[in-house]
Amino acid sequence: MSRTVIVTPFGRADQLAAACVLSEIPGDVVPIGDFSAIVQSGTDIEAGNRAAAAISKLTGKHEVLLMVRSEEQIDAAHYRSGEREADVPAGLALSNLPDELERLLLEVTDPREVDGWIDTSAMSKLEASRATMTPQRTALARTAMLWLIAALLALAVLIFGILQGVGGSAMGWVVAVFGAIVLGVAVLRVRRLLSPGAGR
Repeated sequence: MSRTVIVTPFGRADQLAAACVLSEIPGDVVPIGDFSAIVQSGTDIEAGNRAAAAISKLTGKHEVLLMVRSEEQIDAAHYRSGEREADVPAGLALSNLPDELERLLLEVTDPREVDGWIDTSAMSKLEASRATMTPQRTALARTAMLWLIAALLALAVLIFGILQGVGGSAMGWVVAVFGAIVLGVAVLRVRRLLSPGAGR
């Protein structure tokens, strides 16, 4: 049997589990000291490389550590932004992290025995989406929803004003212009709030 352990900078195991579920990366997530890791059994080095590359795309500028044990050999490497940056001496990596990592890698400890263990197969994508929502993102989503409602109301006012204006009402055109201005402002606000990087 072989085992892969990928140590990530995620401070909360539930956030790593959510990221893995949304990226369709299977495994058991466990906390390891100040970090969290995903543990996969029965995977080869190539499968471990693919999983580490995928997870490192989610961690931005931060590194993830891949460790794969197979047939008495341990392959260790750092990944960043989807790329394998450097091989790492396995002994050095193990000495700098809690003993739990070595026990997991050598299959002395089962992931389910670790306090805080999460089975990613038991987490739905809806639950995963909720777990990735930071307070900042939640606030942005609420604000964007309010502006979206304002945009819909402004659209209704615009249509009403146009219908009145076509019917010969000068006030209808004033209402239509007001609705168009509010609609434009609301759409711009929603676009800014939902743009990549907002809330980071």
